[in-house]
Amino acid sequence: MKNTSILLTLALALGACSGSSSARGSYGSGDPNLAAPSLGGGPIDPFLTDGQAVLRALDAIAAHSGRPLRVTSLSADRMNGLMVDVQEPKNHINVDHYVVAPDGTLSGPTPVKLMSMDGGPITAAKVDQEAFDPKAIAFARLTQTARDAIAESKYPDARVTEWEFGGVGPDDRQYIYLESPRARPVAVVNSQLKILTMRF
Repeated sequence: MKNTSILLTLALALGACSGSSSARGSYGSGDPNLAAPSLGGGPIDPFLTDGQAVLRALDAIAAHSGRPLRVTSLSADRMNGLMVDVQEPKNHINVDHYVVAPDGTLSGPTPVKLMSMDGGPITAAKVDQEAFDPKAIAFARLTQTARDAIAESKYPDARVTEWEFGGVGPDDRQYIYLESPRARPVAVVNSQLKILTMRF
């Protein structure tokens, strides 16, 4: 069992940090029938419900970060796009934050400050224990899982607002968050993007 409480990562939100890069890719537009609109009025985040867009963005991040791509967390929300904390392939103790915005702009790496939850020092072995292959998540099923979550929520006007994965094990964070005018349902999923339960 993976101890997900060993590390707490805090990404520095300073896009102007040294080493930061910016590139733009095309990932399509978000589906308004499945994904919530951006709060800022920008494009709908394609990463909320299009697994192929997520996979292409992970490849773009790997082209910048190096391979093999191993991450400590990844998430998407309607404001920021796809956010990924990547373990450096050549220096396993280091983790960098990358963001692919809804418009396709790639930024990063931004160093992530790691904190030990057990009071001990951060080691490469601890980061290795937390890191996982993001392609172990069945993102090809993301669109169908979004449809299923909306149907199982019993709120046909619900839309996906964000999702997060803190690992691929049964004890890791794996959630898809929805929102409707009357509720905020949550789909608890597994790494195969099968819904385990709905929470309200």
